[in-house]
Amino acid sequence: MSEATMKTKRWFDASGVSVEKYFFFSSLALVVIFAWMEPAGSAGIGFGKGLIFWAIQISILIPLLITIQHLASHYVALNTPQTPWIQTTVSGVVAALLFVPAAYFLDVLFAIPEDDPSAGFVRGLLGEASGVVVPVTVTWLALNAPWILQLDFSKRHAAPTTQELKPDAAKSKSDKEQPTRFLQELRSRASGDLISMSSELHYVRVVTTDTEVMFLYNLKDALAQLPPDAGVQIHRSHWVSRGHIRELTKRNGSWECTLSNGRKLPISRRKYSELKDLLGT
Repeated sequence: MSEATMKTKRWFDASGVSVEKYFFFSSLALVVIFAWMEPAGSAGIGFGKGLIFWAIQISILIPLLITIQHLASHYVALNTPQTPWIQTTVSGVVAALLFVPAAYFLDVLFAIPEDDPSAGFVRGLLGEASGVVVPVTVTWLALNAPWILQLDFSKRHAAPTTQELKPDAAKSKSDKEQPTRFLQELRSRASGDLISMSSELHYVRVVTTDTEVMFLYNLKDALAQLPPDAGVQIHRSHWVSRGHIRELTKRNGSWECTLSNGRKLPISRRKYSELKDLLGT
């Protein structure tokens, strides 16, 4: 079976999905589902009121989870295949605990029948924590599971190749040194020349001449593990390989960088002068 055929049989192909859109529409779906099912956290308040209740909760929780996930990616840096699952679990538990006071306040505000303010603030927080931590952590794992599993899929279905991924077309002296954790992961799942890396929420989209994969990683941490001469960060959310820059163009008052694969990425005003001097143009 060819690689193209195998790709069409994937139940989820994360490489072509926008992370922002995925989590936005997933959040909307969770609001509707929870409002309709009326779980213990909102039992008895009705569908209309439940939509408002869960919309507030999700709008607080998702950004909090993403923020804690960024921190977990930086500080929980284990070199094991289970690292993404561990980081996601840790971020789910920590974010849920931080969310408990807000969840308790919302329960009192919306007069959830099972929450009695007269029981005491501390007991109320403990009761809220017991009902929040597990559901939030499990839901966060479920939301990220397609992306984490897709990384395994791309590794299993990768076409055999002898071409090793390189940070730049020209070999760096760092090639002789022990590769960093990020490069080890990248080389195990991609081949060809590294073209660009872009930050999408708590993920990094990596594009090479052969493939496109997603990493549960911080862009800042990933760049710190690349050879310093491999490329340049043209925007707070984008990095490009020097050898794959083809053209700098200005459109609607903003500069763009055209890459060898035809993709155009924005250049920040602060980075434009640096990039121009670097390229000698």
